[in-house]
Amino acid sequence: MLIVNLKKARTTTFYLRLSFPTTSSLKLLYSTLTLNPNSNKNPETPPIQNPTKPLTTPQLKTLVLSQYSHGKFSNLIQNVVCLPSVLLSASQNLITHHNNDGLNCTESTESTQPHLPLYHSVSKRFSIEEMGREIFENRFDLEAHCAKMSDEGETLVLPNLKLKVFIEAIRIVLEIVYDDRFVTFSYGGRVDLGRHTAIRYLKNSVKNPSWWFSVCFNDVKFDKRNVDKLSLFIEEKINDGILIDVIKRLFDCGVLRIELGRCYLGKGLPQECGLCSILINVYFNGFDREIQEMRLRMSKENPKLDENEMGEGSSSSYKPLKMYAVRYLDEILVITSGSKMLTMNLKKWVLGFLEGELELNVDRVKYSYS
Repeated sequence: MLIVNLKKARTTTFYLRLSFPTTSSLKLLYSTLTLNPNSNKNPETPPIQNPTKPLTTPQLKTLVLSQYSHGKFSNLIQNVVCLPSVLLSASQNLITHHNNDGLNCTESTESTQPHLPLYHSVSKRFSIEEMGREIFENRFDLEAHCAKMSDEGETLVLPNLKLKVFIEAIRIVLEIVYDDRFVTFSYGGRVDLGRHTAIRYLKNSVKNPSWWFSVCFNDVKFDKRNVDKLSLFIEEKINDGILIDVIKRLFDCGVLRIELGRCYLGKGLPQECGLCSILINVYFNGFDREIQEMRLRMSKENPKLDENEMGEGSSSSYKPLKMYAVRYLDEILVITSGSKMLTMNLKKWVLGFLEGELELNVDRVKYSYS
């Protein structure tokens, strides 16, 4: 019987003390810019055909892929993220996934214009067109759209509604860029690839396991060194200096926060948003691809034999050398059907890569193996 825990997390008592925010801080949680649909007269601003209608998934993919040339995506912030239709799509996502964000979009009574209630609801809080123009001209002040709260303890930084929409728009675009480029055993922060799917994969795919080990990280927050390395990974696929600068500033002001090895990522603080999950997958993508190449090479060198090749009446059982891997955000599990020495060598390589190439703080005492 194989019993697998994707992570043996220790019990952590977490106290968060928050003072009630001041009036000025509360005002930051909502924007009150007036709507001016005819204010788009800046010749440097890209023309918008229909800002009142969110884009469908195929339309978003077509728009993002149109920025692909010579092996890289370019200018995603100014050519995609800033478009009012993309920002409206991000607003729609926030309503769908978080129905308490203050955008009470009711069903339309006008069948010819079903998206106007969403547009008008957003426009009561801020102008989509003005926000898009600020993003296009790189004038969007991230720090001004944050509310900070603290009481003797660590400061908690919360994004206001406009910044939430901006972050979600970036997440949508990065999801289209990267999702098809992630390996199959990368779970978390991806559509239909959550914890249950990862466990189902282990249950249905792992055959004749012999040894396994999991990797634990020390409780360390992503620092400037990690963010700079993440930026380099993004630049391998995306040529957009504004995007890199925005991501760095989001980490600097505390709106984005990644802490490996602490709690279940994506289930805790507001900073652990969907964008963090995609950025974690981008950070680990090089590691995933190395593991994938190793798996393919091992399968090629140890092919599975059918009954005819083993001979009739043979009582021996041939177990081909196999390696299985699952990564759910910062939780890594590797299973082999080979020898203990092979597994120990593989574990040594994995820990070395994570510490050396990715500069992560691996807990060499608490990792598990069997």
